[in-house]
Amino acid sequence: MKEKFLKGSHAMGLAARIIVSVVIIAVIIWKYEDFKTMDIRGMVAASSSVAVGVATILGVYLLKSLVFVVPASLVYIAVGMAFPTHWAILINAAGILIEVCATYLFGLIMGGPYVINKLEKTKYGDKILELHGKGKLSAIFAIRVLPVFPIDLVSLFLGAVRMRFLPYLLLSFGGIMPRVILFTILGDGLYDYIPMQKLAMIAAILLPIALVVWVIRYAMKMKNKEESYGKYPYEPLKDSKNGVIFDTDMGPDCDDAGALDILIKLAKKYDVKILGAANCTSNSWGNGAIRAIAEHHGIEDLPVGQHKGYEVLPNGDKYNKDVTKKYFKHTNSIINAESAVDFYKKILTKAEKKSVTVITVGTLTNIAEILEKEPKLFNEKVCNIVAMAGKFPSGKEFNIESDIDAAKYVFGNFKNVIVCSGFEVGDGVMTGFDSEPEADSPVFDCYKEYLGGNAPYLRDSWDLTAVHFAFEGCEKYYSLSKSVKITVEPDGKMLSVKDKYAKRFYIKRKTDKPVLAEYLNGILNG
Repeated sequence: MKEKFLKGSHAMGLAARIIVSVVIIAVIIWKYEDFKTMDIRGMVAASSSVAVGVATILGVYLLKSLVFVVPASLVYIAVGMAFPTHWAILINAAGILIEVCATYLFGLIMGGPYVINKLEKTKYGDKILELHGKGKLSAIFAIRVLPVFPIDLVSLFLGAVRMRFLPYLLLSFGGIMPRVILFTILGDGLYDYIPMQKLAMIAAILLPIALVVWVIRYAMKMKNKEESYGKYPYEPLKDSKNGVIFDTDMGPDCDDAGALDILIKLAKKYDVKILGAANCTSNSWGNGAIRAIAEHHGIEDLPVGQHKGYEVLPNGDKYNKDVTKKYFKHTNSIINAESAVDFYKKILTKAEKKSVTVITVGTLTNIAEILEKEPKLFNEKVCNIVAMAGKFPSGKEFNIESDIDAAKYVFGNFKNVIVCSGFEVGDGVMTGFDSEPEADSPVFDCYKEYLGGNAPYLRDSWDLTAVHFAFEGCEKYYSLSKSVKITVEPDGKMLSVKDKYAKRFYIKRKTDKPVLAEYLNGILNG
């Protein structure tokens, strides 16, 4: 039913765009001579009454809001010349209200993706998006006050992103009116310098072309969305069956070991292929701990890669070294691993498009490196990233602070979906081992050595919740935030701002901590 509704909605959107385009092009052809020689003073003088003259000017404002042909300054000045100043200001004020309302409505019809795409290609588009992304009314007011931002383009954008109408109207009117008043009283001195005929000719040529391109691109985009329906924003691994790459900072904390244990068990349960594991630290003993846990579960040949560049968490061997030496005799062959870049490149080259999910529970070091060196490959093959990262809606967290530049790069350059399991999701969800198991277990040894002391050996489930969500999705334990734009500040603090068209989300825990802990412990000790 939802898919049928989606297709119907797309068809209606395409039809609306075709109708709007045809009407606008027809009006341009029909009234081209009027556009080319538009003389508002003449229109007013030829009107049968003052009321008709005013109505004509308001019609010009309405037309301006839809076709973007008439320069705003021309209208303000011409009205100021045709009427006494106080009446001219009132007429222009009414026209501005009509213009910003009509263009806002036009933005609703056109839709956000198209408008945002257009903004990103304009001179000041990025600045408009940045100011709006801060979510402050003062930023919107600044956009309206500064004359560098085109009135109709901004109105189009704010309508497309569905800003609340009353604040939009008040901020728009208050911000635009100062320049309207200024131009209204300037009079003849500027009017003759506006090359209306040339502007109209350029607009009449370019606008129909832009409208045709707009319709074609929308049709293609909607087709692609229909083909990918059901996979956005995130499809759990139990349903998508994507191959999995596990990226970990095995060593600084023991929940990485618990996360890998759960990952292997859930992969077997849901028949999901583990493509490999990457160690994002500079400590090679982490490679041994990864292989120890994998071989404990019968995976003898798990590909392992390791960060080989600048130093990241080099001393993370609180249990790695002992676990490696206890469970393997050939230590050197266990701790050696190829570079993470080569590891990722080898796996992704063989993968199908959008067939890989990366689960990362450490720094984003490895992902940033492969994304920087092979951006097309990574974005083409990796469907989504599930990351134990950040604190939401804002805050600092260890994985981000440990390599801030890498985090900035990944959140700024990965083109597909990122779902974050923030610090708050697994915090206080205590998992691990109540007592020593009967048989040797490298996972238990990781917990025991890290925590020390006596049983129970329990730790917060920061990494475990990320893996759990990646496989089973929301269900009864989690919910997903609205889409947000995520930025990483220079000090490592993560900020999230609602953005309808972003591909970033964060997990919210919706069950009590003991309930989730019981479920995860059932897997961990199963």
